[in-house]
Amino acid sequence: MILTVPRVLADFTHLASKCVLIWTIHRNQSAEGVSLLTQMLYTLVFLTRYVDLLRPGGWQEPYNVIFKFFYFISSFYTIFLMMRVFPRTRERERAWKMGLGSVGLSLVLAPIVIPIFSHYNPALWFEDILWTFSIILESVCVLPQLLLLRQTTVPTVINSYYLLMLGSYRAFYIINWFVRAVGPEHHVDWISIIFGVIQTAFYVDFAWVYYTRQRVKLRNGGVVDSADYQNSYLVNKVFNIRRRRSEDDEEQRLHHQDDGEEHQPRNNRWGARGISVSADDTLENQSHGRPFVTNHDTEGFSGDDSN
Repeated sequence: MILTVPRVLADFTHLASKCVLIWTIHRNQSAEGVSLLTQMLYTLVFLTRYVDLLRPGGWQEPYNVIFKFFYFISSFYTIFLMMRVFPRTRERERAWKMGLGSVGLSLVLAPIVIPIFSHYNPALWFEDILWTFSIILESVCVLPQLLLLRQTTVPTVINSYYLLMLGSYRAFYIINWFVRAVGPEHHVDWISIIFGVIQTAFYVDFAWVYYTRQRVKLRNGGVVDSADYQNSYLVNKVFNIRRRRSEDDEEQRLHHQDDGEEHQPRNNRWGARGISVSADDTLENQSHGRPFVTNHDTEGFSGDDSN
């Protein structure tokens, strides 16, 4: 294994993103705005990518082994927090369909792209397919998270520090690919590069939405709605936001009625069961001339270089 400075920086910023997410959930006592489906998909990515731990020699590189186990433990712990400690997921049917579609598409593409972009190793064909599947799936894992943030109407625990760590992780890996390609190793992994660029493009596209939005800007959590995504290109195309805006509004109205009205104390920033109501309380609904108050309740150590 050849460790470069960008590779190490990428690994540690990815580790930091997991720590920031878990710490923020505990600090706010809420998992509001975090996609349970995205966290499950990331866990599936790690489980299928690190099967090399099961074969002889898979434990010979302590650096890799430590990071792999950290992501196993942190991923399952995040899911435990979201399902048992702060069970507040907002996933809707469309997000689950998107997640299942992403898994199915990754399974179909994995055996196809291997002979096109990589050297086929018959002795490790099953491991290669699982590794390629994980690379493809990781490139679209963030989509359910982006969809959830667009549908969430209160401040979330997703914050700028978390987005900065994820963006830095992808940026350092791109630099690492370049260093390995032009260096003495002359190693070019087209599968990692192609789908890594796709994943990075989604991060950059959403970061642009997050930092240029006008409705609420909060360092420790914010709200992103449909109008904000008009500044996006990739996410806007994938979700077809303009065509579905009226459908989402109607779905949200019905979902709001099903949940019921839950009035929270005004002096509690996160409200009962971890729902933040403070940001929107200060906004004014320009069309009605009155304060706008909503009662609606509302992610790696990529291992790209590990093979």
